[in-house]
Amino acid sequence: MSELFCGIDVGSTNIKVILVDDRRGVIARRHRPTPRLGQDNPPARAADVAPNVLIHALEDMIIDAWRAASGGQPIAAIAAAGVGEDGFLVDAGLRPLTTAIAWFDNRAETEAAWLAAAFDRSADTGLCFEPTRTAAKWLWVARHQPMEASATWMALTDYPAAWWAGETFMSETLAARTACYDISGRAFLPELLLAAQAPTLPPVRMAGAIVGHMRAGRLTQSGAVTTATRLVAGGHDHPVAASVADLMSPGAIVDSLGTAEVVYAEADSPAPPRPGIVRSVPVLHRSREARFKVFEFAATLAVLRVPTPGGDLLGELLSADHIPLDGGAHPDTMAPQDIAEALGRADPQEARRIAARLLVAATEVTAGILDDLAASGIDSGPLYATGGWSRSDALMRLRATVLNRPVLRIGEPELAAFGAALIAGARPDLSPLLKVSEISA
Repeated sequence: MSELFCGIDVGSTNIKVILVDDRRGVIARRHRPTPRLGQDNPPARAADVAPNVLIHALEDMIIDAWRAASGGQPIAAIAAAGVGEDGFLVDAGLRPLTTAIAWFDNRAETEAAWLAAAFDRSADTGLCFEPTRTAAKWLWVARHQPMEASATWMALTDYPAAWWAGETFMSETLAARTACYDISGRAFLPELLLAAQAPTLPPVRMAGAIVGHMRAGRLTQSGAVTTATRLVAGGHDHPVAASVADLMSPGAIVDSLGTAEVVYAEADSPAPPRPGIVRSVPVLHRSREARFKVFEFAATLAVLRVPTPGGDLLGELLSADHIPLDGGAHPDTMAPQDIAEALGRADPQEARRIAARLLVAATEVTAGILDDLAASGIDSGPLYATGGWSRSDALMRLRATVLNRPVLRIGEPELAAFGAALIAGARPDLSPLLKVSEISA
């Protein structure tokens, strides 16, 4: 008999739930906006999340998806992937003491600057201290929202499994996002925890570790789960999603084309990374080291959202059969103001050429990232593309041309949630259920 697994993706913009049957693949999926507060309520801010609201929303989604597609078979295991640095404090009963600070919140600028000036250990942690890092948030909370010593920090992504199991934990790939975790030693650095005035931290768990079983509650009452349902550690969305490609092709390089482009791979060698390469821990292979680099892809292309009779310039290019590469006049830089001025002077045909050149320039950034990864110990594995932008055939052909290599496109739109479901079920053989297409120049 097949088993049913649930994967959750706690994203910056949306939360997603998918149910995966280990024989049939994805049988149901649900998504809704991430339930951020929406308005300031000091000391909370509009982008904060009320963790109990998140739990209730996810339970609604799981129950709804299960009732629609499961045929009454209960979910065997659940795991979550998601944002790296959203977090908050809980009491001994796992009840939230604060709202969850969004990873992109910059309230900890002062704290990050102080930590960076006095305690730079990026050679060990793979990360510099920035306002988005968890360590800076810890120090801000200690200075502005002091709590009893018994308060424990929870990552928002880990909280659903922790709450349902009644056990605190921190997924290792989220521990690596704190800027206090030794990537090689696989442990927190006490000096940095002290400097950041870190609260009590839960035990670190590798992806795939069972943290507990479902406690009685709404989910058991619905029949979607039982008290035998396993709650499993997942982790940071990028390595969780990339683990799916690695299952299909060990050594794969994953180009995630979402709001930001993240090019991710794993290294066996200890070669020092190039500047800008982020080091982390992988999901599947404890002996390897994860390395990736980020490029603001969507922000770079936003200048091409110029209205046209059929919609906008960028949308028309992406939906076309091909993107012209005839070398027409184009700006010499990727500066948005320069692009906008050139587009303002151009006729429709020339505007398409300018837009195509920007898409080429953005892909050349990717080529540079691939070169940096290669120089940082990454072998030349197959290149997989995921994310919303990868759905454009024309863009994928352009990128295959510029990168001079085929691009393997994974058809699953919710790869982080799918990867979490794979981790929950410990079933690497689910990856053949995915549709993968090869796109060449």
